[in-house]
Amino acid sequence: MRRLRLFVLTVVVGSQVIAAESRAAGPDFDRFFTAKALRIDLYHTGDAKEETYSLDEARVEPYWAGNPRNLLDTLNLGSCILRVFDVGTNMMIYSRGYSTLFDEWKTTEEAIAGFPRTFHESLMIPLPKAPVQVRIDTRDRRNVYKTVYDLVVDPADYHVSTERRFADVRVRQLFDGGPSSNKVDVVVLGDGYDQNEMHKLRGDAERLLGALFDTEPFKSRKRDFNVRLIETASSESGVDEPREGKYRNSMFGLSFNTFDISRYMLTFSTKVLQDIVGNVPCDAVILIANTKRYGGGGIYNLYSAGCSNNEFDAYVFIHEFAHAFAGLGDEYYSSQVAYNDLYPKGMEPWEPNITALLDTAKVKWGDLIPEGTPVPTPDDSSHAGAVGAFEGAGYSAKGLYRPCRDCIMFSKRTVPFCPVCRRAIERMIDCYTK
Repeated sequence: MRRLRLFVLTVVVGSQVIAAESRAAGPDFDRFFTAKALRIDLYHTGDAKEETYSLDEARVEPYWAGNPRNLLDTLNLGSCILRVFDVGTNMMIYSRGYSTLFDEWKTTEEAIAGFPRTFHESLMIPLPKAPVQVRIDTRDRRNVYKTVYDLVVDPADYHVSTERRFADVRVRQLFDGGPSSNKVDVVVLGDGYDQNEMHKLRGDAERLLGALFDTEPFKSRKRDFNVRLIETASSESGVDEPREGKYRNSMFGLSFNTFDISRYMLTFSTKVLQDIVGNVPCDAVILIANTKRYGGGGIYNLYSAGCSNNEFDAYVFIHEFAHAFAGLGDEYYSSQVAYNDLYPKGMEPWEPNITALLDTAKVKWGDLIPEGTPVPTPDDSSHAGAVGAFEGAGYSAKGLYRPCRDCIMFSKRTVPFCPVCRRAIERMIDCYTK
């Protein structure tokens, strides 16, 4: 059996203290990295109680689109955090928060019953010049990070693939804001558009992006974005609707009824997705489904997905992108969900627009609450438009609070992002551009 000499795997159980890293200057990109990317593909398997990782492959991608001046993530968003350490100096040289399909699925009845599933995940980092230790930490029920996977990678090892997949895809530049190193690079993909519907994909993308960039703060910050459309044709038109017995051979496998929620539309074919977007600089991925049915989904730092042919498609496009790009949580609380105890009692949610209000004197967006506003804030007309702490958020009518009475993250009405959500989006844009 051939020994994969590149990798030294260590699974670490329990909590682990991470060495402090000075945030004043941050690591020197040119000292530790090149302009390309290292992608590590993993299999994430388990249920509600146990989880394991196993290696699929490591490969070099031609582009890393991130901000070389902002290598360490200080936002504390996501259910997981990726940390990268230079082996020679033991210095943390890169970190990034993100969320996974697995972390949502493990709260479902299926996972709680002990039925294991496997999800594919990709870690993307700037290509290191020397061996690095790659570490995944995930939040436990007390909101404390614990290390669940460790991997040492030598980028010079011949087992790291340099094969380029789907290199012949057709790319259209829709917005050109400038160099990737100080812009947000968005890649738009269509799913369920057959070869004769590429014109429709282009029209849908331009219309939906128009709605996004007509909404603040994206409107004011449009020059901070590059947007590319990759045209990939599906063998069949439309996407899967399992409860209706409708299955389509689409490029990315978008499907309704994800986690058995009728309107939830995601794909588990993330490796194919990464193979295709790896051909261009990419910070954020948007999938557009060729369907009239209402639905969508968004996973922080993975992708967002939405519909294209109904009266709410622009709203879904914006709402789901806010999940995936800025880590915003759902503020509504009356719709069907598959999750069980997604926000455990006594734990503060990591999402910037939801709070458990564990300390009324220290609300996470307290600097935006006008003096004299009661906390919790009565949900009445006297506080319409004001920032406060309104009960009902995160799929729960009690115990969780949102910043305003209404917001794009709360209802389908034509309303703006609230000041708290808008600030969270702007902070994320700044991470890529400043």
